[in-house]
Amino acid sequence: MRNLPIVLLAFGLLGLAGCGKKDEPASGGAEKAAADTKTDKTAEALKGKAGEAAGEMIDQAKDAKKTVDGLAKDGPGLTLEAYEKLLLGLSACEVDDRGIDRKCEAWKAYNDARKNRRDLIKAAGGGLSGLGKKHINHESPAVRLQSATLMGSLFGASQESQQAIVDAAKKEKVPGVLKSMIRTVSSSIAKNPAVLELVMSNADHENPKVRKEVVSALTSSWAKGTDGTLEKAMMMVEKDADEDVRRYGCSRLGARGDERALPLLEKLTAEAEKDPRLYADCMRGLIGMWSSPIVHDEPSKKAYELTIKRLKATPRTEKMPAWASLSSMMWAKNEKFQAKADWFKKEELVDVLADIVKDRQAYWMARTSAVDTMKELGAEKAKLEALKTAYADAAGKPGQDKHVLDKIEKALTASK
Repeated sequence: MRNLPIVLLAFGLLGLAGCGKKDEPASGGAEKAAADTKTDKTAEALKGKAGEAAGEMIDQAKDAKKTVDGLAKDGPGLTLEAYEKLLLGLSACEVDDRGIDRKCEAWKAYNDARKNRRDLIKAAGGGLSGLGKKHINHESPAVRLQSATLMGSLFGASQESQQAIVDAAKKEKVPGVLKSMIRTVSSSIAKNPAVLELVMSNADHENPKVRKEVVSALTSSWAKGTDGTLEKAMMMVEKDADEDVRRYGCSRLGARGDERALPLLEKLTAEAEKDPRLYADCMRGLIGMWSSPIVHDEPSKKAYELTIKRLKATPRTEKMPAWASLSSMMWAKNEKFQAKADWFKKEELVDVLADIVKDRQAYWMARTSAVDTMKELGAEKAKLEALKTAYADAAGKPGQDKHVLDKIEKALTASK
């Protein structure tokens, strides 16, 4: 049971309240007797508070389980009252930098009730958001975190909800909760100055997971048109103390399609061997300036030309080109992108990818990824056949080259 730590904590507090008193000589006078009496009263008070806190959390977890157990499979949907019990039951769950502990029984009950009910809280209207607002300052970190989530929606949190979350976030001490609060309101970063201030003020937060959420908000398309956000994100990419924050930020620098980030991306993709992991993520950021799942209003021609330059660079190695970045170019097949980017030359890109496939100094996963991207871009069958011929010596021989040949043959089969 996930509430076992709470029970142990309660007993620990009870023990703490009772310890520290040792057998003393009978003598000591009135002051000693008064001090002992005060200690006894303090201990009793601590016992009561610890017991009440633990008992309340356990009761809430039990209520949540009863709520789930009491929902007949084909019965009515969850009521707002029942949902609130499930929410408060999360008091029994721990929160870390990643969020609520998914192994917590109360979380499982909460999640199962939501996921298995097609008619979850029918006609509840803004009821969920109201629950979130009601409990956004709850003493339990897990309840606060989920309350913030409830106040968001597919279209972002309302103005009123945003302010409630911003106010709560300013005093939030648990990184996992703060991260969730920032995430919930970040889509309004360009619309609400209070949200922008919240995000910017946490760019130097001591916890790297919070800073990672901040850089996500700063580099999002929602942040377009905001003063200082892209500059702050670039500064974090260059100077943040945490490698994951720097790498994640660089992978997202192209998400806004803003060419002000191009000089930094050019610098950080110039030397793959110096910092291979950062280089790989910055290549994704560079490609993202022109090839993106959501087509940019103005895909960057300069970023495309720099991408081609980086892909042509030799000698190729296990680190260059970065295999994980190549699939990002598949979005260039989008007709909307091609309509906006009349400068895009599909055959040029396909030929560069084919050259990577033929270069056996390149990492084998970069070569197979290049084949996949060629296929997605609609490479001509003749080009794939030429690659198959180039790898004829790998047939029947186990090893990395055989993996590449298999991938080419699979692409040929798909093209048929």
